[in-house]
Amino acid sequence: MSHAQQIAGNAAWLMAATVLQKAIAFLSFFFVARWSGPVTTGAYFYAVAITSVFVTLADLGLTPVVIREYASDPTRGRRFAQAALRAKIVLVPLAVAASFGYALMRGSDSSVILAVAIACGVLSADSLSLLLYGILRGSQKLRFEAAGMLMTQIITALVAMASAWFLRGNVEALVFALLCGSAVNLGWSWWHVRRLDWKQGGWTRQDLFQMMRLAVPFALAGMFVKVYSYVDTLFLEAYWTKAEIGHYAVAYKLTYAFQFLPLTFVAALYPGLSAMHARGDREALTRALHGSLRLMMLISVPLAVGLSAFSSLVPMVFGRSYASAVPILQVLSWVLIPIFWDFPLGSLLNATHRAHLKTASMGVAMIVNVIANAILVPRYGGVGASYAAIISFVILGLLGLYLTRKDVGVGWTMRFLLQGWGAALSLYVVLRFLVSALPGFVALAVGIVVTVIWVGLWQLLKKDDVMMLWNWIKRKRA
Repeated sequence: MSHAQQIAGNAAWLMAATVLQKAIAFLSFFFVARWSGPVTTGAYFYAVAITSVFVTLADLGLTPVVIREYASDPTRGRRFAQAALRAKIVLVPLAVAASFGYALMRGSDSSVILAVAIACGVLSADSLSLLLYGILRGSQKLRFEAAGMLMTQIITALVAMASAWFLRGNVEALVFALLCGSAVNLGWSWWHVRRLDWKQGGWTRQDLFQMMRLAVPFALAGMFVKVYSYVDTLFLEAYWTKAEIGHYAVAYKLTYAFQFLPLTFVAALYPGLSAMHARGDREALTRALHGSLRLMMLISVPLAVGLSAFSSLVPMVFGRSYASAVPILQVLSWVLIPIFWDFPLGSLLNATHRAHLKTASMGVAMIVNVIANAILVPRYGGVGASYAAIISFVILGLLGLYLTRKDVGVGWTMRFLLQGWGAALSLYVVLRFLVSALPGFVALAVGIVVTVIWVGLWQLLKKDDVMMLWNWIKRKRA
């Protein structure tokens, strides 16, 4: 098998596993939320959010460095992997202490404290398996990670749904489901790593210091993402009830369940952009970027508008106790549009050796997100957190467009934004009319047909874009 075929095969394995994992995760969350109710769901979401914020302390960007070095120089990669494992002896307890300390500082009740303690076990196991999978990635053995992801998610889903059904209201049992999956995942990753010769050769303090220096950009990017992804939940807990967090959790999961779509696309886009940049083909780079942005707009507009317009269906699906999630989803779903268009822009910056600009823009977005949450959440709760997310991601997307203005073109950017938002707002008006005029699920069926026609009328995707994507697919199959 050629190197290119191996890369394509690895990407296919990981892509398929990611899609299935997201589907299983969302399905299990649906049953857990429906059977547990908003209060328990909110407490669970809060406990996991705490460890999700501090988990970056357990890695500090070391794993991406190990992957990169292992792939380019296996000997050096082995030394870095050993050094990273030693570093985690300090980093993991630090992350656990920070998570547990925050929960105690907030004066959380005993059930939440215990849930956070269990979640710290999840944090520890996930941090170690992340590094082990990094070694496997560097060795081009992604199929083991793909299988581990699926196995972990299935175990977590089964235990979580059983806990929600038989132990209703037990937050600790729900978090324990995560621990079961993470423990199996750690054992699986270690089983496959131990068969490699990754322990061959010793590491030095110089390796550790050099790796820490190289990890700084990855560490900052990881921190920024985790903070602006979960700080809203921490603010909600500080000013509102666990039930409000539960309502927000449902809207959050419904919205971000679709984030794997641009992630999957960017995984295929990045190598192409890197190759175009390497050979200096700016025209091809611009064409690919334009097509990618239009495709992201084509996907995100129907998703964002549809979730917002049909948000009234949430109580029918999750139960009447989640009626307060309707106004939250009505607002939060619009965040998908700037999130989707930012992915190709970030991929371009990374592919053209401007990753530091992407990291800086993420830092700006994080600061804006924290400030917006601090202002809006105390008064407006989950709806305020939703507006904070939109504000920060619009700024992140606009910064991306500004930083790539020479690649995208200012005039093209203005037309792109006007066309995309024009299609979104006008489609929202049409779908809201359908919701008010027809029964819920009938309106949904008619709305899907109308949406397909609408995006066609607005020409969000052109024939040239379709042909370009088709040619990429054919090349990957060859």
